[in-house]
Amino acid sequence: MTDIALVDGARTPHGELLGALSGQSAVDLGTAAIDGLLDRTGIARDRVDWVGFGNAIQAGVGQVPARQAVVRSGLPNATAVTTVNEASGSGVRAIALAADRIAAGETDFAVAGGMESMSNAPYLLPDYRQGRRHGDGEIVDAMVRDGLWDMNYGGHMGEITEDMVAREGIDREVIDEYALRSHRHAADAIEDGRFDAETVAVETRTGLVERDEGPRPESSLESLGALPTPFREDGVITPGNASKLADGAGAVLLADADAAHEQGFGVMAHLVDYATAYRAPDEFNEAVGDVIEELLARNDLTVEDVDHYEVNEAFAAQTVYVRDRLGIPQDALNPNGGAVAFGHPIGASGGMLATSLAYGMEREDATYGLVGMSVGGGGAIMALFER
Repeated sequence: MTDIALVDGARTPHGELLGALSGQSAVDLGTAAIDGLLDRTGIARDRVDWVGFGNAIQAGVGQVPARQAVVRSGLPNATAVTTVNEASGSGVRAIALAADRIAAGETDFAVAGGMESMSNAPYLLPDYRQGRRHGDGEIVDAMVRDGLWDMNYGGHMGEITEDMVAREGIDREVIDEYALRSHRHAADAIEDGRFDAETVAVETRTGLVERDEGPRPESSLESLGALPTPFREDGVITPGNASKLADGAGAVLLADADAAHEQGFGVMAHLVDYATAYRAPDEFNEAVGDVIEELLARNDLTVEDVDHYEVNEAFAAQTVYVRDRLGIPQDALNPNGGAVAFGHPIGASGGMLATSLAYGMEREDATYGLVGMSVGGGGAIMALFER
C-alpha cells in the first residue's frame, strides 16, 4: 500500500456573502490558496505533478477554472490539472483523486482542494439564446440552480432537509442549540488564534483580509428561535441554523510519503482511506451517516477511535442527525465551529476543512481524523487521516 502523506495545507479566510472577499473571483481565491501553500512548503513548482481543484458554481467563472489558478500560481505550463464539480464534495473528491494518482504511481506530489465565490455567482437568462419576441422573461440565480437545488428531486436542499427532520422527529430547539454551539465555538477559535497558522491572507481592493467572517457569538436561543422558516411554514430550517453562503478556497499538498521524506518535508498526517455513499436524492443527509459507518468499518475503527471529526455543517439538523445516529462525542465533532458559523463555500469546503483538520489534529495531538460532507443528489464523501 502506498503511504500518502499530507505535507501541509493552506486556506483563505471564510468570507461572508457580499463581504470582505466579494471583490475576489473564485479563481482569485484559489490562486491565493495555492500560492500560500506552495510558498509555505517551499516546494519547487516543477515538482507538483498534478493539481485537482473543486469549483461548484461555474457559470461565468471562465474556461477550466482550476487551470486558470494553476497558471496564475506560476506552476509550469506542463502541470496536469483537473477541475472537479461534485457539488459540496468537490474539494474532498479532488483530494481523493490526488490520492488515487499517487497510489497508482502516476504522481509524487499533488495539490488538491477547491475554490468558490458565491458572492460572484451570476444571474442567468434562460431561453434568451433563442431571443424573445414579447412579454416578461425569467431570471435564474446560478447560485441556487448550480449549487443549492437538487435537479432530480426538484427542490432546494433546505426543503429536503425539512423532510429528513420530519422523518427523524428532530426538535427545532435541539437544532438551534447546536447552531449556537457552532457560532460560539467558532468565535472562540478565532479569538484564540487557532486558525492563524493555517490561514493565508488575501489582498483585496479594500485591504488585507486575514480572519474568518461569519460567526455570531451574540446569538441566543431566543434570537435563533425567532427566525423565520423559509422552506416550510411549520418547519425548523432557518438562516440561523443552516450554513451561510460564503466565499473561500483551500488546498493541501499530498505526496508519496517516501518522496516527501526524500525532499526533506515533514508530514502532518497520512491519508488512510476515503469512501463515498449514495442514496436517493432526498436522503443526502442520511448518506453522511452511511459513509462514516462504512469508512470506520472498513478500517476496523469505532466512532470513539476518531479524535476529530470535521463534518461540514450544511445544516445543523444534518449534523445533529449524524451525531445522534452514530453517537459521535460532542467534543470531537467540529470542535472549532463549522459552516453554520463560518459559511459553506460549496466547492471550496473540502480543501478548507481538510486544512483545518490537519492543523487541528497536530494541535490536539490526535491520532485519527475524519473530514467530509454530504453531496447534492443523495451522496456523501469522507476521508480518513492518521497521525
